[in-house]
Amino acid sequence: MPVIQAKHFLLALFGMMMVVTFVTRDRQLLDPNSFLRQRYAAIPVLMILHGVPGALALFLGLLQFSSRLRQRYLQVHRIMGRIYVGSVLISGPAAVIVSLRLRTPGLTMASVIQTSGWILTTLTALYCVRTGKIQQHREWMMRSYPFAAVFVAVRTILAIPAVQRAGLIGLQETVWSVIAVACFLPSFVIEWQHLAANRRMTKARAATTAAGSV
Repeated sequence: MPVIQAKHFLLALFGMMMVVTFVTRDRQLLDPNSFLRQRYAAIPVLMILHGVPGALALFLGLLQFSSRLRQRYLQVHRIMGRIYVGSVLISGPAAVIVSLRLRTPGLTMASVIQTSGWILTTLTALYCVRTGKIQQHREWMMRSYPFAAVFVAVRTILAIPAVQRAGLIGLQETVWSVIAVACFLPSFVIEWQHLAANRRMTKARAATTAAGSV
C-alpha cells in the first residue's frame, strides 16, 4: 500500500486551490464582457507576458520537486528548470509593470517585494546548481516556488465570502499576509528537515554504539 507523504497532501491541496482560483476568478477572463476582461483590456501584451510565463512557472515548479522525475529523466528536469528560470525573469517584472498600470492602492510595493523575492531566490537556486551545490539548490527552489504560488493562494483566500466583504482592505491584508508567509515558511520547513535528519543520525549512531557494546 503506497504511503501518503506530506508532499502528496500539499500537492492535492495546491491542486484544489488552482481549481478554486479558476472557478471563482480566472474563468471570467473567457468572457469578453466580464469585469476582469475589461480591466485588462488596455494592457493585453503585459498580461500575456505576466500570465503565460507565470502559469508555466506554477506548473513546472511543481514537477521540479518530483524525485522520481529528477532521477529517471535528469535532462528533462534540467530543461524544465531552465524554462522555470526564464518564466520567472519574464513574469515577475511584468507583474510589477501591470501593478503600476492598474494602480491598485497599496499593492504596487507588494508586487515589487514578491517579484524581488521570487527573482532573488530563483537566481540563487540557479547559482547553487551551477556550482554543484545540489542540496542548497533544492532548498532555494523551495524558497522560490512559494513566491510563484502567492497568486493562487491569494485568489483562494479572496474566494472566502468574509474576505470578499472586506473589500480593498481585505485584498491588501491578504496579499501582504501571503507574501510574508512565502518569505519565512520555506526556511522554517527547511530547518525542521535539518533537525529531523540530525535526530535520525543521532539515533542511528546510538543504535550502532549500543549494538557494538553488546
